[in-house]
Amino acid sequence: LILFQKGQTTTPPPFEIFFCFGEEWPDQKPKEKKLITVQVVPVAARLLLEMFSGELSWSADSIPLQISHPDLKDEVVEQFKELHQLWQNQQQLPPVQLQPG
Repeated sequence: LILFQKGQTTTPPPFEIFFCFGEEWPDQKPKEKKLITVQVVPVAARLLLEMFSGELSWSADSIPLQISHPDLKDEVVEQFKELHQLWQNQQQLPPVQLQPG
């Protein structure tokens, strides 16, 4: 993620996790042909990637399923949102000019 943010790689790091149930995997069949697959997307990883790429599209509708109870992870997501807002505000400010003396 740091290399992507610095422009040292053009490909963002993958952060999705796939699980396959009831069948051997990996094999010759693509994951779309499996009977039961689950894709897990860590919200914090997605937010960091979107924040660094300038494509943050956070909304409550962007997470179609949440099973967890509110806990520390939810607080971390809120902090990431606040951090991104501060970062956006800082990007819009004109450069600070220091006065001599």
